[in-house]
Amino acid sequence: MPVTQATASERRPDISAQTALYEQMLFIRRFLEKVDVLYRQGHVHGPAHLGLGQEAIAVGAATVLRPEDYSIGTYRGHAHALARGAPAGAVLAELLGREGGICAGKGGSMHITSVEHGYYGSYAIVGAHLPIAVGLAWASRIKKTEQVTVCFFGDGAVNIGAFHEAVNLAALWALPIVFVCENNQYMEYSPISSMIPVDRPAASRASAYGLEALVVDGND
Repeated sequence: MPVTQATASERRPDISAQTALYEQMLFIRRFLEKVDVLYRQGHVHGPAHLGLGQEAIAVGAATVLRPEDYSIGTYRGHAHALARGAPAGAVLAELLGREGGICAGKGGSMHITSVEHGYYGSYAIVGAHLPIAVGLAWASRIKKTEQVTVCFFGDGAVNIGAFHEAVNLAALWALPIVFVCENNQYMEYSPISSMIPVDRPAASRASAYGLEALVVDGND
């Protein structure tokens, strides 16, 4: 299937919705900035991969999800968890290794999980969570619950075998899942131009399997 480009009319909500979205994006940005300060001060143990500048993606996706729907993300999943309603205090406590953290302080920055808010975890291994997301969608299909799964991943994951296996099964079984590639132009330390053909968007990998692919400006 071809890769299409979202038009302005397709991505422009009304003013009241814009205000609510902006407030949530700003809150998440301030949260991440605070985490950055705490990390530099040595209060956050282990790595802290922050998605500064990518807040709109998490908020936009969460806005159209129902409470019963699933979402799953990467080690930059703080925004995704917060956008689904995970308590900011509990998420911050988790990053600080506190017992009151959302995973009792045992998951840390890269393993934020809040099942009660529909967020089924952040995963530290690139691309490893894509098959899990397909499993969630497959469970919805089997149980006929009409729940939708949204799977966030970075552009680096499109070169991982698990990505191709997951997308192939999702297409083969027509699963209720949306794959959201957050393309920040870098695969760890390598620019995307050195890793995949630059004349073809990462979304073309999905369209190759027959899935509808849409390229959206994640900052507009």
